[in-house]
Amino acid sequence: MLHIEFTTEEVAEMARVLEEYLSDLRYEISDTDSSVYKEQLQREKAVVVETLAKLQAALAPPKG
Repeated sequence: MLHIEFTTEEVAEMARVLEEYLSDLRYEISDTDSSVYKEQLQREKAVVVETLAKLQAALAPPKG
């Protein structure tokens, strides 16, 4: 596992960029006719969704 430290502002910006990219990626997946390319994009989407969830969790206020 890799450990990198970011500021809150950096994490928020990365999350914003990934959300925008995810929107574009969803469109590209639905628009492509190639099943091979579609599978590649779906794998990429899964990584982006997982990464975005981690970033959003890092931005969430502590529970309790």
